[in-house]
Amino acid sequence: MSESGIDSRFLMSIDISFEPPVVATPGLVVINVTGGTFEGPLMRGDMIGPSGDWARIQDNGNWKIDARLAMRTEEGDTIYCYYGGVVRMTEELAARSAAGEVLTGEDLYLRSAPNFETSSEKFAWLNDIMAVGKMTKFGGGKLGYDVYEIL
Repeated sequence: MSESGIDSRFLMSIDISFEPPVVATPGLVVINVTGGTFEGPLMRGDMIGPSGDWARIQDNGNWKIDARLAMRTEEGDTIYCYYGGVVRMTEELAARSAAGEVLTGEDLYLRSAPNFETSSEKFAWLNDIMAVGKMTKFGGGKLGYDVYEIL
C-alpha cells in the first residue's frame, strides 16, 4: 500500500445563499439556492438559477447531498456543477443550525465531489477533472466550500 497520499490544487471558493429547506417527505428536503459567487485563481463569477439541493436524510440524521448549480463566469460562460456529498448531522448540530448559528468546517463534516460540464472553450478543462469540496461555513442561509482539483 502506498502512503504517498493524493495531490490536489485549490480550484475555487464557492459561497452560496439559500432559502430554508422545504420538507418534501420525512427523508427528503429540497433547498432552493438563491444566489452566490465562486472565485479562484483561474475563474470567478456568480451562481444563477435554477440551482438547488435535494438532500436525503438518513435514519441516523446524516444527509446525502444531491446538488445542482448553474454558474456564470465573469466572461459570460455557463458552467453546470453537480455533486453528491455527505453531511454528518447530529441532533445538537441540527439544533444549532436551526437556531441560525453559522457552523464551521471544524464543527460539521460536510464533503462533496463536484463535477463540471461546460461548452465554453476557455473552461473546457473543467469537463475532465475530479474535484472535492470541503465546507467552510454552513448556517443562516449561507454555505461556503473550498473546492480542490484532484491531480
